[in-house]
Amino acid sequence: MLFRRLIFSAILIGIFSGVILSTSQMVAVTPILLAAEVYEVADEPMPAGHQHHQEKEWAPQEGSERTGYTIIANILAAIGFASFILVLLSHLKSQQLIEFNIKHGLLCGLGCYLVFFVMPSLGLPPEIPGSKADALQNRQSWWLLAVIASAIGLLILAFSPLKFKFIGLISLAVPFIIGAPHLDGPDFTHPDPLAVNALMDLHQQFIVATSISNFLFWLSLAAASTLLLKVWIYKPATTENNTVNVNK
Repeated sequence: MLFRRLIFSAILIGIFSGVILSTSQMVAVTPILLAAEVYEVADEPMPAGHQHHQEKEWAPQEGSERTGYTIIANILAAIGFASFILVLLSHLKSQQLIEFNIKHGLLCGLGCYLVFFVMPSLGLPPEIPGSKADALQNRQSWWLLAVIASAIGLLILAFSPLKFKFIGLISLAVPFIIGAPHLDGPDFTHPDPLAVNALMDLHQQFIVATSISNFLFWLSLAAASTLLLKVWIYKPATTENNTVNVNK
């Protein structure tokens, strides 16, 4: 019964938070991406005579198809993150480290925001089309390192005795001591200086927009998780047990 409630709750929370993330992206993030894509196309003309020989990778069509795929992807990702949050909060509660209340829920959401977005973004800021970046595998490896090291570091800082907190600081610093993978040279290689200036401005807007969008996502995810844990997942089970004991 408890496992089914956790799974069902993760789905509900994922849909709720995924829609919030998708809405904020459509309002603030997508327009910036579309504006940057104009310069990306202009920056990559195909050689004469090769237009009909180069195969294009599949991508959803602009408009409702692209929006639909984005919403589905966000919801699926949110369901996975909701499962993680529910398990994490349940474990911390079982260790008597937190309570199922809005304060601890929002702090958990803020911690996840720092782990999954802020810390990796300090080394690898969110990219827009037209950006020059290192190999995807290198960036993914460093992102994973940053997430794991940040999670360990924050947990140590939050819950360990004072004498061990320096280990948390070291863990937070490890990804940046190693260094995020970057290519030498400018971030944008468009031949038109005006286009480069426009891309740099769009990039700054994109970082702000994605920061706000992810902040809303993680806080809504954690708040909804805490609420369901308190009022539906565990409380009914406690009530049922008390009823059985009274009847006995």
